[in-house]
Amino acid sequence: MIYFIMRKFKIKNSDFPTEYKVEKYTDTLDEANKFLSALSLLEESPNINYFIVQHDFNEPLILTKEVA
Repeated sequence: MIYFIMRKFKIKNSDFPTEYKVEKYTDTLDEANKFLSALSLLEESPNINYFIVQHDFNEPLILTKEVA
């Protein structure tokens, strides 16, 4: 299993598309939570959020239009 720490950039009430970027990746959930906590504490912009996405490689990772 691999865990991606994703960065989401979205300006509220604007016509700009949402942007996603992989900030970090790790193979343990504990380490992913540490990265998520650190990035969330350091981020000062209200337009940027971080979240964890897991993938187990039993099936291909398909990027949707929203993520791509």
